[in-house]
Amino acid sequence: MSGVALVTGAGSGLGRAVAESLAAAGYAVVCAGRRADRVSEVADAIRGTGGAATGVPLDVRVTRQVDAVVAGIAEEHGRLDVLVNNAGVFRKSEILDMSDEAWQETLDANLTGAFVCARAAARQMAGQEPVAGKRGHIVNVNSGAGLRGYPTGAAYSASKFGMLGLSDTLRQEMSDRLVKVTDLVVAAMVESELSNRLIADRLPATVVGHLVQNLVALEGPAVITRLDLGQLPST
Repeated sequence: MSGVALVTGAGSGLGRAVAESLAAAGYAVVCAGRRADRVSEVADAIRGTGGAATGVPLDVRVTRQVDAVVAGIAEEHGRLDVLVNNAGVFRKSEILDMSDEAWQETLDANLTGAFVCARAAARQMAGQEPVAGKRGHIVNVNSGAGLRGYPTGAAYSASKFGMLGLSDTLRQEMSDRLVKVTDLVVAAMVESELSNRLIADRLPATVVGHLVQNLVALEGPAVITRLDLGQLPST
């Protein structure tokens, strides 16, 4: 497996695990995130184990930044094979107490940011030569909150429900262009900064990294449209 992958929110947690897993599979990984020091540390760690990686500062809410990063990848590597939309925020609040700012920040980062990145990646992928029967693969990292709402999670859940619709629509629009789109629903408790409660039986973030690695390894016309990651009850 080889190619070029862009991972957003790659400075920690799920994003870092995905970046490391794709690098181990032979991808040149662009680790993107708002905290330049963190994504640089992740890229350095990947290179330290023999992988290929660079760290770039990126606010997925800013279209010109996203377009510039994708254009830079295309200029350096000639193509973009994988986008993993992982960047996001979580603002916990009951609806009655939620501020306009908390609502908008969540929708901007989790949904608009995913759209902006997916659009830029899809535009690049659509004009590439196919490799192994596909021009590219977009993986949107979703949540169990994208399947059901819950108290104090209105903004987060709304953004993730929106991501499900974004994935379904983009998949249909890009299928004839040989660009795959998968909605990866992480409905289990996984180690990440968005889920930092002290729960002993959380799954390691590497589980998600390995899932993404296997998803993008699927060749030919087959595509996993949605994958739900759950968890067996602890014994």
